[in-house]
Amino acid sequence: MVIPLLQGPAKKWYQSIHPYVSEEGARPEGMSFDPKNLLRTWEGFRQRLLSSFSGHSDRDRALREWNDLTMKSGKIDHFCDELMRLAIELGYSGNWVQDKARVGITTDLRNAWALKIPLPNEYVQYINLLRQTGHQLQDIASFNRMVTKEKASFQTGKER
Repeated sequence: MVIPLLQGPAKKWYQSIHPYVSEEGARPEGMSFDPKNLLRTWEGFRQRLLSSFSGHSDRDRALREWNDLTMKSGKIDHFCDELMRLAIELGYSGNWVQDKARVGITTDLRNAWALKIPLPNEYVQYINLLRQTGHQLQDIASFNRMVTKEKASFQTGKER
């Protein structure tokens, strides 16, 4: 049996529902035992367990991550992946995701994004195009660094 293995908050939680699950638990509490109580079914028990130990804290964590999510320069893949993961976890879609994407991206990407016309209406396609645009900006930034280095080395070599 699993019940004796429970500890801390899980043990206290089970003790609070024990009178509804067990006839022996109801007697000392002076409660009448209902053998048809929803907590005596696996679905009822599982639903109560999940609502007590998973739903709220997981959603609160995901919501905090959503609110804190911003793109770091050169990290478009991580940003888009986290955006989609959190959107799914929180049940967000459409404009919620698109608006968060626009607010969370870097200024450089936001400026490049403003030039993209037309933008997809479907939020998954929107995020895919955003990812591609971010990659293009990363590629051009890399290219510009290379050109700058070559110019500097050419000018240094020219002076000799």
